[in-house]
Amino acid sequence: MNDPVDGIEPLTLPRDVPPDVCVWRVDVALDAPLREATLAVLAADELEHARRFHRHEDTARFASVRAALRMLLANETGADAARLALVRDGHGRPALAAPGAPDFNVSHSGAHGLIAISRRRRVGVDIEQCADGFDWRPLADSVLGAADLRAIEALPAASRAAAFFDCWTAKEALLKARGVGVAYGMNGFSVLPRTGSRFASLPAGDFRISALDVPPGYAACVAWSDEPLV
Repeated sequence: MNDPVDGIEPLTLPRDVPPDVCVWRVDVALDAPLREATLAVLAADELEHARRFHRHEDTARFASVRAALRMLLANETGADAARLALVRDGHGRPALAAPGAPDFNVSHSGAHGLIAISRRRRVGVDIEQCADGFDWRPLADSVLGAADLRAIEALPAASRAAAFFDCWTAKEALLKARGVGVAYGMNGFSVLPRTGSRFASLPAGDFRISALDVPPGYAACVAWSDEPLV
């Protein structure tokens, strides 16, 4: 019970994901009190950020996933989890302030978080909770490219919301891997149609995207660069 976070599980990834890319799922107990061990590994600014949330579940989600990230990066680097220096670049993308540090990316939604790490390439990850009865159409113009919309509208009506979330998470993961974030715009390129777990990503340049196996009611993707870190 002294570990900062329980419920960290490595995901089995699709075969086409490079072996140096690893993704872990963090299961968050949204109603449980936060452990002292969880808070103890967070930096002062992270603690302050966690305390700004009005809802306990938001605090629990942020603190648990950030503590899990620190644990995993500590395992990768051999450093003390509480002493790792995490910084942000000009686009707000977090990074580890150390020479030769692995690249990583984080996402959380609902009761789950995902953490992607690679020592060889850029990575991005996204997970979204898919609400029952979600109406995706008001977001179509801002999220979907022309090929995405055609692919979704060709599906049975009951399958379209799930396909929209697949598309959304694929684009989020891709933009996060590229380091530009969603402000870059989602509707200027398409990632559908999807073949197996792999999404089309030719407009994205030297990046690839694959769907992840996550609990029912969620959609998730990981993206990675073909080119190694420099």
